[in-house]
Amino acid sequence: MKKIKKVSVVHPYLEERLKEIAVGDYPKHHLWGLDALREQDEWETNLIDTQKLFLPSLLEKVLNRYFFKQSPGVKTEIACWQASKSSSLIYSVCGPLSLARFYKKTKLISWVFRKPINPNNHFLAPYSAKNLAAHSAFFCLTPIAEKWFSKYSFSKFIPWSVDLDMFDGKPPIKESKSQFFLATGKTGRDFQTLIEGAKNISVEIRIIGPKHQRPPHLPENVKWLDSSSDPPDQAINYHTLREWYAQSVGVCIPLSGDAEDTCGYTNMLEAMAMGKPVIMTSTGCLHINPKDHKFGISVEKGNSSAWTNAMYQIANNNELSRTFGNNGRKIVMNELSPSKFNQNIVSTIKDIFNG
Repeated sequence: MKKIKKVSVVHPYLEERLKEIAVGDYPKHHLWGLDALREQDEWETNLIDTQKLFLPSLLEKVLNRYFFKQSPGVKTEIACWQASKSSSLIYSVCGPLSLARFYKKTKLISWVFRKPINPNNHFLAPYSAKNLAAHSAFFCLTPIAEKWFSKYSFSKFIPWSVDLDMFDGKPPIKESKSQFFLATGKTGRDFQTLIEGAKNISVEIRIIGPKHQRPPHLPENVKWLDSSSDPPDQAINYHTLREWYAQSVGVCIPLSGDAEDTCGYTNMLEAMAMGKPVIMTSTGCLHINPKDHKFGISVEKGNSSAWTNAMYQIANNNELSRTFGNNGRKIVMNELSPSKFNQNIVSTIKDIFNG
């Protein structure tokens, strides 16, 4: 079949990660469906180069600060606008684009994770009503986002997925000498409450987090590994992370408690894929949670005693731990696989092309 359409994907973070993904050093779920789009016969797919445009550093900073707030940035915006002239569809993994209403006949689908914080209606605001209404569709990471963005255009909730080849659920290559819980992440984390809860148990807590979030004094059983503040995270590689997941007795995801934020989502799915029980701060926006779906324990925001009790249960009840881990692995295998995620992306884009 002759390729008569062109899909242009914008994903600035992915541009430097493709080689790592190709050789298995970086999780494939960060492709956000790019691999499946490239396999289709109905269209050709390319990744937009958002760095080829040269702008003086000062000019770029001024434009981003005053004209492209809440946007992926002026370079990305201009690259997408230029690509729209020869594309049938722009697929944005970095959220709504400020120049959407200037795309003329080109369709635009943007990923959104949550309803915007303090949106405004200035001329180039990506979340202005006019700009959102210019979208052909939104892919939404949560049901709450789907409900909010459906006011402006067709919106579809598509659950996130996890690389089941990398996070394969198999035992560790080398067993750990002692039990430990693993906690990792940067955004929206409440490591302080977890650390307070750790003071009352003897099990080691291994935290991978930004240096600026590390408290000045840590209990003896809490080990902290500094991660970089911005991606890519160079603290440990993904093969080591996978091994630590496999060695751990469970995974802790302490969150600051924003009811509409998706922080911890990827961490949770990786732990589930590895068959590990999850202890996680309650959040209202994700469609699954440890308590209701029986793959771990949910704790309330800021409750250090709840963290102590949850970790004690997991560390001292092997049968409960195995049950939680097996339940989580089954959920990601049956409902949150990359193939199901990709199928959702491709089928929806086909529907949009067909009107």
